[in-house]
Amino acid sequence: MTNWDGLTPKSPISLDKTEFETNILDKIKKQSDKDFLLSVYTLDENAHTYSRLNIGGIERNKIERILKSVKYSPEKNSFVGLKNYKDILSGKVKDTFYPRKNTEIYYNASSSLPLRIEEKKATKQILKKASDEEKALFLLHYELEDTFYILKNEYNTFYIEEKIWSLPEYSLGSVSDSDIDVYLRKINDISLAEDNKAKENSVDAFLKANLFSQASETIIHETTDEIFNLGTFRNILSTIWTADKIQLGVVGFTFFFALFSVIGINVLAFLLALVLDSDLPGQKIFRTIFFLPNVLSMIIVALIWKMLFYQILPAISGIDLWLSDASKAPWLLILVATWQGCGYYMIVYLAGLQNIPTDVIEASLIDGASGFQRFRFITIPLIIPAITISLFLTIANALKSFDLIYAMVGPSGYATSTVPFVLDIYYEAFSHKLAGMATSKALLLFLIILLITGLQLQVMKKREVEQ
Repeated sequence: MTNWDGLTPKSPISLDKTEFETNILDKIKKQSDKDFLLSVYTLDENAHTYSRLNIGGIERNKIERILKSVKYSPEKNSFVGLKNYKDILSGKVKDTFYPRKNTEIYYNASSSLPLRIEEKKATKQILKKASDEEKALFLLHYELEDTFYILKNEYNTFYIEEKIWSLPEYSLGSVSDSDIDVYLRKINDISLAEDNKAKENSVDAFLKANLFSQASETIIHETTDEIFNLGTFRNILSTIWTADKIQLGVVGFTFFFALFSVIGINVLAFLLALVLDSDLPGQKIFRTIFFLPNVLSMIIVALIWKMLFYQILPAISGIDLWLSDASKAPWLLILVATWQGCGYYMIVYLAGLQNIPTDVIEASLIDGASGFQRFRFITIPLIIPAITISLFLTIANALKSFDLIYAMVGPSGYATSTVPFVLDIYYEAFSHKLAGMATSKALLLFLIILLITGLQLQVMKKREVEQ
C-alpha cells in the first residue's frame, strides 16, 4: 500500500528547510522530540536543506515514530492505498501503458535530407499522400535508382556547404571555423523559417564581418540561396512523411504477444509431433534437434537472436532496422519465443499421440476411415488433455514473459511498444522506485492470468468430459 521499495530510508536523508520546519518541527508537541530531531539533522544554509547524520537503527526508529506522530511520510513511503488501482483502471498512468494512437514522424525538418529512401516507403508514405505540386518537388530532389530514391548531389547539404568551406579565405585562415559553422547553422534555421529578410541580413552581416573577394561573395550568395531554397522542401517532407499508427503499449503488446506466441508454439509443436510420431527415418535425432532450444537458457537464446537481428541480417538483407523497427519488433519477438518454446510442447503432444490406443486406430482402418477422418474424430478428441495442459502453460508463461524480452530489447522497448506487463512492473519498482504502483500492476496481472487460465481450463475440461 506504499511506494517504499525497501532501499529508500523511511527516515529522510535530506529535507527542504521550509518543509522540515513547517511540516515537522512546528507540529511536534514534545520539546524532547524536537531537540532530538535537531540533534540528528543539521542545517545547510547554502543548500537550504536539513541533512541527516549517519545514525543507527534505534535512532532511525525514533525518527520514524516522531514523523508518524505528526503524520508526515516521505514521498517514497507515502500511503497510496487504492489510488494506484483507480489510476490504472481509469487510464491515469503513463501513455506507454495502454494502446494509443500516435503520429509517427519519419523525417525531422531540422535534419539533413535523407540520402536514400526505399521505393516502397516513398510510394506508400510520401507520394501517395502528396499533392501534384509536392510530388513534382520530391521528384525534383530525388531520382529513382533500382529500388531506392537517391538524393541528387546538387540538393545534398554536405555538397552545398562544402562550397563555402572550400573558399580560399578559409584555406588562408582569414575566416575561422567557428565563423563559417555559426553562419551555416543560422542560414539552416532561417531556411526552415522561410524568412527571406532574415537571410539577406545574415548574408550582409557575414560579408561585413569578414573580408572576401568578389568571386567568394558570389559563391556565398549562391550557396546561401541553395540552402535557403532547400528549407521549403524540408518543411514539406517533414509534414507529409508521417503516419498515424496505433502504439500497442504495455497492455496491448502483452496480449498481442500472448495470443500469437500461444498460437505459434502450439500449432508448430503439434505439427512437429505429428511428423515425428510417424515412421520418419532418424526421428530420435530430429526430436533431439527440435527440443534442444528449450535446453538453452533464455538469456543465451536472446543474445543469439539479438546478434542475428543487429549484425547478421542487416549485412545479408541490406535492411538496417529489425528489432529497432516498431512494425517488425513484436513479430520478431514472437518468432524467437516460438522457436525456443515449441520443442517442449512437441514432447507433450508426442506423449499424447503415443498414448492413443492402437486398437482404436486399427478399428478405424478396418472401417475404412480416411486419414483426415482419423485425425478429426480420433486423434484430436483423444489428445484434448495434452492440448489443455499445453494451452494452460503457454498462456500463463506468455502473459508473464520477462527474461527473453528484457535481454533482447530492454528499456528501449517502450519506443517500439515491446514492453510486456512483467517488464513494466520491473521498471516501475526498480527504475522509477514506485513499489506501490508495481505491486498494484502485479496483483492485477495475477487476476488476469487467473481469470484467463481458469476459463481456458473450464472450457477444455468440458471438452474432455464430452469426448
